[in-house]
Amino acid sequence: MSFYIACDIDHTLLSDSGELLGQNFDAIQKARQLGATVVLATARSYAGAKPIHEALELDTPMIVSNGTLTCDPDGLVLKAYAIDAHIAKEVVELFTETPHHWSFRTSERAYVHPMFDRTKAPFSNQKQYLPTDRLHLEDATQGYSKLITASLFGQGMRPFFDMHSWSSMNLVADFYPPSHFTQFETMSAMCQKASKGNAVAWLREYLGLATAPTLCLGDSFADATMFPLGIGVAPKNAPDIVKAQAHWVGPHCNEGTVAAALERFVFQVPST
Repeated sequence: MSFYIACDIDHTLLSDSGELLGQNFDAIQKARQLGATVVLATARSYAGAKPIHEALELDTPMIVSNGTLTCDPDGLVLKAYAIDAHIAKEVVELFTETPHHWSFRTSERAYVHPMFDRTKAPFSNQKQYLPTDRLHLEDATQGYSKLITASLFGQGMRPFFDMHSWSSMNLVADFYPPSHFTQFETMSAMCQKASKGNAVAWLREYLGLATAPTLCLGDSFADATMFPLGIGVAPKNAPDIVKAQAHWVGPHCNEGTVAAALERFVFQVPST
C-alpha cells in the first residue's frame, strides 16, 4: 500500500483533552504495517510536535507551524517559507504594540515576550523558546528576514484579529480559541505561500509519493488547504465551514476520528 496520510494533531488525532486515543494509535500502526506513509501536519512548533511524533513511533518528516516549516525527525529544516522582511517588520511593530504576549519564530527557534509563560511544555524548551526584549528582535531575526510566523497569546484578541486586513499585507492569519494546548486565545500570521496544503504537496514529492493516493485529516481552516490533495476528512467537532470542504465528516475527535477514517478509506474499499 502506498497511501500517503497527512494528519493534524490537536482536536483531530488527539481528543479535546489532549489524549492520544488507543484506537487512533492502533490504526496508524496498522496503516504503516500495510505500507502507508504517515506524516504529522500541525500548527504546533517542532518542539510541540516531537513528543506526539515519538509516541506514534514515526520516522517521517514533520510539517509544523501551520506549514511554514517541514523538518526531519531530528529537527533539520527541509523546507521553510519566510515572510518578506519589510512585511515582517510591520507585523513586529503591530504585535509588540499590543498588551498581549508575542512570539516570533524563525526556522531555528522562537523569540518570545519577556513575560511569556514558559513553565509548560513545549514552551519550557529553553533552546526553542528564548525570552527576548523588543529592542533585540531585529538582530535576532537578522533584520526580520528570517521570520516565518508571528503569534500572539492573550485574552480578548478577537477584535484585534478582525480589525486588520491580513491579506492586504500578503499574510495568512488564523485565530484559535483556548484549548488544552494553551489557556489563551491565539493568533498567528505567515506568508501567503505557506500553508499545510503546500507543505503536504511538497513533502509528497520529496518522499517520491507524487502518485500515491492521499488522505488528509484536520479540523481547522489551515487543515482544509490539504483537502484538495486527495480525500479530505474533518472530525465532527470542526467548524461548519471546514466540514463543508471535506469529502467526509468523521466522528468527534473524542471518538476516534483517525481510526474511523483509516478504516473507511485505507483498510477497505469504500462502497459506491
